[in-house]
Amino acid sequence: MAISDDIIIIETKDIDVENPIIIEGVPDVGLVGSIAVSHMVIEQKFEEIGYVTSDLLPPVMVVHEKKVLNPIRLFRKGRILAVLCEIPVDPKLGTLLSRKLVEWYKAKNAELVISLSGAPVEERINIEEPAVFGTSNREESLKRMEGSGVQILEEGFLSGFYALVLKNSMELGLNSAVLLAQSYPSYPDPGAAASVLKILNKMIELNVDLKMLLEQAEDVKMNYRTLMEQTNASMQKENKVEVPTMYR
Repeated sequence: MAISDDIIIIETKDIDVENPIIIEGVPDVGLVGSIAVSHMVIEQKFEEIGYVTSDLLPPVMVVHEKKVLNPIRLFRKGRILAVLCEIPVDPKLGTLLSRKLVEWYKAKNAELVISLSGAPVEERINIEEPAVFGTSNREESLKRMEGSGVQILEEGFLSGFYALVLKNSMELGLNSAVLLAQSYPSYPDPGAAASVLKILNKMIELNVDLKMLLEQAEDVKMNYRTLMEQTNASMQKENKVEVPTMYR
């Protein structure tokens, strides 16, 4: 049987949500997005509502609390939908996955798509509370972000998966934003994940408790060590996010 490039989104529960806010967590710098969304869906008791499947995905399943799970899963709580990816995304998969997800967001008539990631900072060890930078393709979202404590990027560039999400969102007329917390370049960074969740608590009244994430930071780093190694290898194949010197 020939290998297909199709990306298929399977909805296992009815998703009847009017104008949802969608939050993405895909492995990237510091695994900020994956750690943040994982903590969010657990702490806020999101319901799993689907998953992504494709012949392009590596032959991997994940195990949490004795349960075998798909590595890219969809969650819901109220009008908030979440996408959690726990495998590295190489350039080819990223191109196709970003397009398929944005088409799905469009079909759901999303009010706002928020991608969470990290901005590599060499002197991260000297930063007690990482700052969060961001950008959006809509002026109203930029104002909303700035009012929540985000430092809006004025210069610089985005590359990789979240740049594709933003590009596809613009092409399909979706309101999309990216939040980037100062992060260790090559290590899992729960502190940076806590910083983006703190912003989301203000921006969309998420109310995620960050105490456990910060208290268990060392355990989180260990649990995500293998994924970070795999993600670093994948990231070497493409350019990632760079924050202009003025923001460091």
